[in-house]
Amino acid sequence: MIRIILLYFCLFTASGAAELVRYPAIAHVEDPRSVYPLALLEQALAQSERQYQLQSSSERMSKSRSIVFLKEQAELDVLWTMTSVERELDLQPIRIPIFKGLSGYRIMLIRNDQQAKFSASAKPEQIRRLVYAQGHDWVDAKVLQLNGFSVIGAAGYDNLFSMLEKGRVDAVPRNALEIADEAALLTERNIMTEQNWVLYYPTASYFFVNSANEQLAKDIENGLRKMVADGTFDQLFYQFFANHLAELKLDKRQIIKLDNPLLPAQTPIKDGRLWYYPQ
Repeated sequence: MIRIILLYFCLFTASGAAELVRYPAIAHVEDPRSVYPLALLEQALAQSERQYQLQSSSERMSKSRSIVFLKEQAELDVLWTMTSVERELDLQPIRIPIFKGLSGYRIMLIRNDQQAKFSASAKPEQIRRLVYAQGHDWVDAKVLQLNGFSVIGAAGYDNLFSMLEKGRVDAVPRNALEIADEAALLTERNIMTEQNWVLYYPTASYFFVNSANEQLAKDIENGLRKMVADGTFDQLFYQFFANHLAELKLDKRQIIKLDNPLLPAQTPIKDGRLWYYPQ
């Protein structure tokens, strides 16, 4: 499996004329949350008549820092992140949701001894009154706050789970596609996946490029649309995430639907080919 994943990072071209497309360094080459977007981006760019070669940044960087670098055309040419009105003003979005909208399904990580607090018989109002942790610069944090949730912002990724361990927060909502791998790594810290609830708000994670880089934006979009049309988009998506989705059983969970005032009006909500719908 590792060898298969590593193939996505070995992009060779027939000549030295390939245009470099720099992306933020990922956490780990076995992490599907990062490998999948790169595999998707590679396949989309392969549809173009131009030659492209993906190249990682020299070091990892926070989401807010990577957005600044991309906006200033420094070190980065593309990134993937959740959209918002503000981000679409600063950068050029390619409006095809790469995770099929699953970024908006938030399942919670909780302490092992706290499942009773999230009982299936609890009322949604009780769940809303709890205290949550999110990254301080995440769109998710703003969405939860705008829906009346109490949110404590964390400056670093691991701080989310430290706050949970220490009881400063009741839960850490995570992307439905992220939580299984994270929970497996956090078992020794007495952290588990909450079993009954899911928070949902409409959102999309896109590839973004600098607003002046019209050709790269066009080539990524054209490639993705070809993949959607011929089915290779869904094929790649389910190759990476089918097992995760089967385990989560989103359709069996009690859902709390939230508004997303940060969602741009141009989001292609009505194009059913682009979204995942729990059955």
